[in-house]
Amino acid sequence: MPGSHPRTSMSAEHFDKVYRSKPDPWGTLHKPYEQEKFADTASLLPTGRFRSALEIGCGVGALTRLLAPHCDHLLATDCSAAAVEQARNNCTDLPHLTFATLRVPDELDAKSLPTRLASPVDLIVMSEVGYYLSPADLDLTAARVAALLRPGGYVLLAHWVHDEAGPESEAVPATGAATPEIVTGHGVHKVFRNRADLRPIEGRTGHRHGNSYRLDLFQRMV
Repeated sequence: MPGSHPRTSMSAEHFDKVYRSKPDPWGTLHKPYEQEKFADTASLLPTGRFRSALEIGCGVGALTRLLAPHCDHLLATDCSAAAVEQARNNCTDLPHLTFATLRVPDELDAKSLPTRLASPVDLIVMSEVGYYLSPADLDLTAARVAALLRPGGYVLLAHWVHDEAGPESEAVPATGAATPEIVTGHGVHKVFRNRADLRPIEGRTGHRHGNSYRLDLFQRMV
């Protein structure tokens, strides 16, 4: 569109203001929709334990607590320092967890991650993050996620679906006006699905309490 500007990623400063103005701003610790969505997300994990895992977008730690029993070591991260502080306080009974601020995609590389996290990583979980990124940053995030995974490792995605299109759809805005600058929940997952180094394992769309979300599990190609 003439005169339009490429969409930029939402800033960490924005999320810091949100989390400092209201603890657990999305109600992830108590809303039935959030609790059921996270339980469904964790149920998609493969059987067995993961030696090292990375969570991108931990928020206040609601999903983190459900991932923890499956991991020997879990690094839970968020771009917001305020969110990380709340998540750490909500998970004090889980000593095998580490918390850190992490901006994606800029800091999503082995050099920026704590040395305690074994690299390559066995599992990466990204929930409700992708559609806050610009298309360019989302592409780079997908590439860096794949690069961090060991061959045979897994990436699990969970995102609210705020459009009516199916999982194979292009990224289009809710208004229906086609533009490559809008990334939808389905569009986020399609970026990962289109990567040659990631193999789709399982996926489903959930519908609960008047909202919909998409879950997808991918495996790093050997």
